[in-house]
Amino acid sequence: HVNHMATHDPVALAPVEQVPDVKIFSIEFPGHIQNSEKAYLGGAPLDLRYRIKDPFSIPIQGETVSTGNFLLKATRRYRVKRQPDTQRSLPPYRVPTEDDVPYNEDEEPECRFEMVGKIPKTTRFAGLADYQHIVDPKDELSKIKSDIMNMEYESLIALKVDNRTPLEDIASLQLIPPPSISKSTIPHAFR
Repeated sequence: HVNHMATHDPVALAPVEQVPDVKIFSIEFPGHIQNSEKAYLGGAPLDLRYRIKDPFSIPIQGETVSTGNFLLKATRRYRVKRQPDTQRSLPPYRVPTEDDVPYNEDEEPECRFEMVGKIPKTTRFAGLADYQHIVDPKDELSKIKSDIMNMEYESLIALKVDNRTPLEDIASLQLIPPPSISKSTIPHAFR
């Protein structure tokens, strides 16, 4: 019985890295996060809204699942020559631009990998976007919804209701959108 591991060159084997005992919460968000402080508000459910300021916008709910993932930081650096009459960039390694001249055309970039930590939980937005009903912002219905959401009691008390039947003025017919259109937000695999 021959031990195949003993016959291999130990230099050719991949290095063994220890995973730091750092726990990282991952959010797989299909977009750009503009305010990271608001992105994770103390365990509140995460929503994906296409129109943030529109109270009629129906969000996609984030689902938190257990994962066994790791975060690996990959860095690729090139050595570049400094252009004449320019100051040295700090640090000396940076991402090259079109104006940069490499020291050596055949030089491979320096690649480094660093294990950052464990990702025990991930929030994913796997749901489908529901039908989006866009209400005219000047419409009275938008003002009422905004007053309810912002608890503007004085505006709600001062509200005047038009008691005409809808058939009298069909142009001003207001349809209140339902809270959601579809029953399911998860895509189905149809056969």
